[in-house]
Amino acid sequence: MKRLNQNNELFTQLGKHPPNWWNKILSEKDVYFDIRKGNYIDIYFNGGNIVQGLKFKNNKYSGSINYKYLLSQKSEYIKFDFSQPKLQLDKESISLLSFEDFNNKSLKRIKDNIKNYYPASSEKGIQAKFVNNSGYFIDTELAYIYKNINLRIDLVWIDVPNKKILFIELKTIGDSRLYTDEIYDQLKKYYDFAKFFENEIIQYYQKVFKIKKTLKLLPEGLINMPTLEGFTLFKKPLLLFGDCEQKWINHNAKHIDARIKKVAVGAYYFGRPDYNCDIIKKSKRNRHIF
Repeated sequence: MKRLNQNNELFTQLGKHPPNWWNKILSEKDVYFDIRKGNYIDIYFNGGNIVQGLKFKNNKYSGSINYKYLLSQKSEYIKFDFSQPKLQLDKESISLLSFEDFNNKSLKRIKDNIKNYYPASSEKGIQAKFVNNSGYFIDTELAYIYKNINLRIDLVWIDVPNKKILFIELKTIGDSRLYTDEIYDQLKKYYDFAKFFENEIIQYYQKVFKIKKTLKLLPEGLINMPTLEGFTLFKKPLLLFGDCEQKWINHNAKHIDARIKKVAVGAYYFGRPDYNCDIIKKSKRNRHIF
């Protein structure tokens, strides 16, 4: 986390001389941007990368996108050519998008392709809705290697009333780990990570905040804040759902709460991904505080 440098060329160039394609994608309301500790930016739609690993080096930008998002045809199927003695692919039926500065038509096709892999009901789709429907998520998919364990924390929330930074693990009700000790083990790793690296995490997100503020990437709820100075870290993460029905909550929440209460600050059982994730003082309806 100490590698993140707010004066890196990428952030400087985008701030002072933003190219046309950057301004175009910046104007997309359903696209979100995450700053990475390796001094690059990942750009997401619906949980899929529109641009992965955006960097600036040797006076030029670089980045990548998964080829499956660039298929121009609506069908995912590629035709075979049976007209020749040897069976071949019909290469003429394989076409990739060609676009300039993320024009509307091509960008829509990319988004449609991403939705094929991450529909609205998927965990990634729900994650994207939480990010886009709230003004307080500062990061997604925080990756870190800790004690030879690959951590990937789904969401990071800025809790303004409590002046806290909060890790969030997002689940859908179909995740089998909820019904075993795997969910305890997962949240305990996040809890241990937060305890061990508390100061580094706080400093890291203070830098992320400054970079996003300079590049006008902050979510709406954080735009008017000058810094994250004085903010501390909730060491225990929050377990979050965005696809619950009340019948399922009544049947399962008590058992899940009992399993995670030692390593989580609470569990929020939401039916839609557009609710506030601030930590309240005591349990209220389907927001359970331990």
